[in-house]
Amino acid sequence: MKKMIFFVMVLFLAGFNGFSETAYEIAKAEHDLSSGKTSSYTISVTLIDKNGKTRAREIASYTMKDGKTDKTVMVFKTPKDVAGVSYLSFDYPDKADGSPTDSDSWLYIPAMKKVRRISGSSKDDDFQGSDFSYDDIGKRSLGKDTFSILGEESVNGVDCWILESAAKDKKAKVSRRVLWISKETNVLQKAEYYDRQNRLLKTLACEQIEKINGYWTTLKMTMTNVQTKHQTIYELKDMQYDIPIPENFFSVSALERELVK
Repeated sequence: MKKMIFFVMVLFLAGFNGFSETAYEIAKAEHDLSSGKTSSYTISVTLIDKNGKTRAREIASYTMKDGKTDKTVMVFKTPKDVAGVSYLSFDYPDKADGSPTDSDSWLYIPAMKKVRRISGSSKDDDFQGSDFSYDDIGKRSLGKDTFSILGEESVNGVDCWILESAAKDKKAKVSRRVLWISKETNVLQKAEYYDRQNRLLKTLACEQIEKINGYWTTLKMTMTNVQTKHQTIYELKDMQYDIPIPENFFSVSALERELVK
């Protein structure tokens, strides 16, 4: 009997450890989804306040894969009060030991003719008045979180893993994220974000998920801050992959010279 109990305990612990590894593998599969060597698209942004008042913005976005580094540059086209504001980000892979790497990010404000570096502590801040943070619009390092599987659920007919991503930094504005990730495609379907007090902060709904030129693409994302009742809708248009994009677009000097249009 003692041998049987010991054997069952060994199986349980082995299953538990395998479960933890699987959680990381699911997170990595979603994180590493291919998005081509380059991409170009327009983001139609709709900001909706708690009273239902809307504001519209338009952003031109370009991405490039440079080795293992993901480079992104975004430029506000409209309205006039934000036109020319641009953002550059380099997202790096984790270190060999699995420890996290911070992305390098810069914001250019044309009225000030000045580039400001975005520090790691500011990555949870809202991106230009939207409900998406700087972290949300980039690729968050896997090494910043610990992962566990909470269960399984269908979202709009898609079978998903429910994955918890808990921030290792106890001072992070978002303490944990709950992600619904497709078992078949590894594409994120929806998410919940919790604050330091473990209260629901905001929700993300992903819609119009399509395969374009062989790459899974989410064409509509709605982020809702449930605490402020503010909402941001991102809709991607004119999506193009693997097209020629000037390498000098992805530089601080390009921001300063307002080269990217």
